[in-house]
Amino acid sequence: MNVMIFGATGGIGKWAVQHALQREYHVTAYVRNAQKITETNKNLTVIQGDIHDQQEMTKALSGQDAVVWCVGIPMKKRYQKMESLEGHKTLIKAMEANLVKRLVDWGTPSIHFQQDKKSLITVVPGIIAGLLFPQAKKEMLAIAKVLQESSLDWTLVRFIAPQNTCYTGNVKVGFGDTKMNFSISREDIGAFMIKMLESDTYIRSMPIIGS
Repeated sequence: MNVMIFGATGGIGKWAVQHALQREYHVTAYVRNAQKITETNKNLTVIQGDIHDQQEMTKALSGQDAVVWCVGIPMKKRYQKMESLEGHKTLIKAMEANLVKRLVDWGTPSIHFQQDKKSLITVVPGIIAGLLFPQAKKEMLAIAKVLQESSLDWTLVRFIAPQNTCYTGNVKVGFGDTKMNFSISREDIGAFMIKMLESDTYIRSMPIIGS
């Protein structure tokens, strides 16, 4: 499989790259600063690019089978530009131009999904985000909307408290109906996102994961 990973130098993206390479995928890391990539592998290609450059992104996506998006959103109360949202709009156009359908993305349970059951994990994050990070919540909801309106086979993986803890390989999945700890290792998140590339269980769905 040929997979392009955006945000490949981030706390989760770097693990997505490693787990994709472990599966012997051909990985293209699309990053803002190529010097931050320290991984060397015959199946790894690094492209330095801008997520807002339509022409550049469309060219880079040629020949790809799937995309994993690990670009973060600022955890600030206010900020001016919704760069991830605009990047998503560019990405969707580039994927559609190349007939690339599969996208694995991320968010938090502050994004409500129709399959959600009312519980602590589906209600509280949205309230807290609205109070502490209203701009980030607004951007996240807008991203979910553009995904749902697209023709892509997307999966939006939701989680709450990513940690720099050890990989477990034991991820719990649900929609507010599964008992789980909110904290989860960043490596477990990255590995789960890569696992989703070959699964049709959560296509056009938003599973919540925890430990």
